[in-house]
Amino acid sequence: MIDGIELASSGLDAYANVQETIARNLANANTVGFKKNMISFKTILSETGNTLETNYGIDHSHGNLNYNGNTLNMAIDGDGFFTVETENGMRYTRNGRFQLSTTREIVTDTGAKVLGQAGPITLPNGGGEIVIDKKGSVTVNGKVIGKLKITNFNDLTKLVPTGNSTFGAPDDAIDDSGEKKFNVAQGYLESSNVSVVLEMVDMISNMRSYEASNNVIKTFSDLMERLISNQSM
Repeated sequence: MIDGIELASSGLDAYANVQETIARNLANANTVGFKKNMISFKTILSETGNTLETNYGIDHSHGNLNYNGNTLNMAIDGDGFFTVETENGMRYTRNGRFQLSTTREIVTDTGAKVLGQAGPITLPNGGGEIVIDKKGSVTVNGKVIGKLKITNFNDLTKLVPTGNSTFGAPDDAIDDSGEKKFNVAQGYLESSNVSVVLEMVDMISNMRSYEASNNVIKTFSDLMERLISNQSM
């Protein structure tokens, strides 16, 4: 009976973790480039009892591309990530909501520098027409000033979320071989791949499972109280 209570209690913890994950997804349903968080559980059998192992993951499926016409907004149609330089090192993102810094560098909305093949991309003074072609070449007034560094990975499970729709990754996860299958879409942004409807369905289902586990614990607790009461009579 004690084992049953412990297993049901671990189930409550698991369902609480699922609820937190769903809440995080819903909170970022409108965040550009956000990738859905996933969570799963596996029961581990051991000599000391049954435990639940928690597994976290990221759904890297692509979101929809939405046009807004902003010259420095970009989306990747296909595989790969924009490469940005932050205070904490190299990061990778599908969030192409870029802007100009005071030094005319292309940066993210958090100030990270957007990298080209030769380093940060700086636009010349004086303005002019900015064109980013499908392969990421940045042209100002007909002159190429840089090419976006689009990074691919051989194993997306090695990417670690670092906030603001960015990921960190070890160097050995970077895939430098083969043809990169992508197009850069200027004036577009990639939406989150979170489906609010599906998340709400999952939330309702998860809450029912939580309530069921809670009822199991209550049933076991009531039985134990009766047994103790009967033994004391």
